[in-house]
Amino acid sequence: MYISLAGYHWKHDGDFRIDRKDGYNGMQLLLIQTRAKVSVAGISYDILPNTAVLIDNSVPHSLCAVDDEYMDDWVRFQLSREERQEMEELKIPFNIPIYLKEDDTLELLVKSACQMFDNENLDKKRIQHNLLMAMLLYIGGVGKNSRSEKKIPYEAELKKLRKEIYENPGVERSAPQIAKELNLSVGYLNKIYNELFGTSYMKDVFSSRMEHAQTLLANSDKTVNEIAELCGYNSSEHFSRSFKKYSCMSPLQYRNTGGKQK
Repeated sequence: MYISLAGYHWKHDGDFRIDRKDGYNGMQLLLIQTRAKVSVAGISYDILPNTAVLIDNSVPHSLCAVDDEYMDDWVRFQLSREERQEMEELKIPFNIPIYLKEDDTLELLVKSACQMFDNENLDKKRIQHNLLMAMLLYIGGVGKNSRSEKKIPYEAELKKLRKEIYENPGVERSAPQIAKELNLSVGYLNKIYNELFGTSYMKDVFSSRMEHAQTLLANSDKTVNEIAELCGYNSSEHFSRSFKKYSCMSPLQYRNTGGKQK
């Protein structure tokens, strides 16, 4: 186990957006210090400051600023097959955001890793290994505690629903319709959905459609009208307004620039 690269308090302006469709060849630990929108393995999350995400090898993910500034700390590292097996046995959570609340433990560990990365200490590799183990065990402990803190009602049904939302983004699923199917009020559906996924039901529907639209614009020759229909919109004008709000550019601009901000 060794660190290949690390960064502490890296800052970007409010139009920051990056889409890593093929992920990284290696592991990546992100500690996001500002509000952000993050998608990992096709699932979108609204991120609060001081949230960690341990992203697995070659897993697609994207990052997007929400406010006027985006900032994160990060460590990229490599695991041997045996070390990977150990992480799985310890049930270290991969590809799932973990909110750390007011605890700055992980931030200090990442800062130490950055300092050690440029250090020529003779035991540098061993120190890096121990710092990485401390980070991973810390994340595993926080993740385990957060999962055991509270059992959310209808968790299995909501996870199944979310999977369907992202697999079939063009299907119409209104909140009243879903609430009726689960025999819940709309308010309670939104409450438990937010508690489980960190975003509202309708925001998730919206994000799934916009991410599907981005994929189609980048990887197909379908027209904007066709894409609008496949994403559940009856009007291409409504679709274009929604897409621009989400991506900060029109559908055609997105297609022509490959999704890169000018």
